[in-house]
Amino acid sequence: MTGYSSSGVATLLALATAALAAPPAVHTPAPGSPERTAIVKTLHAGDDSAQSRFTFRAFRVLSAGPGAIAYVRGAGPVGTFQAILKRDGQAGWRKIWGEGDGGSNSCEVGARHYAWALQLLRTYTATPDAIFPGIVARTRDLRRMAKAEPDVQCVGDLDGGPS
Repeated sequence: MTGYSSSGVATLLALATAALAAPPAVHTPAPGSPERTAIVKTLHAGDDSAQSRFTFRAFRVLSAGPGAIAYVRGAGPVGTFQAILKRDGQAGWRKIWGEGDGGSNSCEVGARHYAWALQLLRTYTATPDAIFPGIVARTRDLRRMAKAEPDVQCVGDLDGGPS
């Protein structure tokens, strides 16, 4: 006899199963870390001038296998913005979705743009709001507004996303 109780072994097996089934953890890279620096450089698109500084309100990264996805929301020299970035394997980060100040698009276009982002995030996690807070509700609201008044301008300047 090994001295292990069957209830103790069952508890350990249940905990191990839960740990393996847990979704990947979302984290915020520390300021100055290589990961955060690489993401910020991608957002700057090569502009390292002092006038091109960002203040972040949200900065979340989800690693999944060899790749990762990130969501940032902040303010910069031309206003507020939010973006989704992606890294595949050892390749660098690329911005693949965004919304910012300075323009306007219809509810219909916005609904498609947000639905695309939501679908993408769901390929990484069952809880997209964990990485992009409020995206599920915002997508639902835009779909509702697009049905009621598709041509009303209700989102900012959009880039990336659906082709």
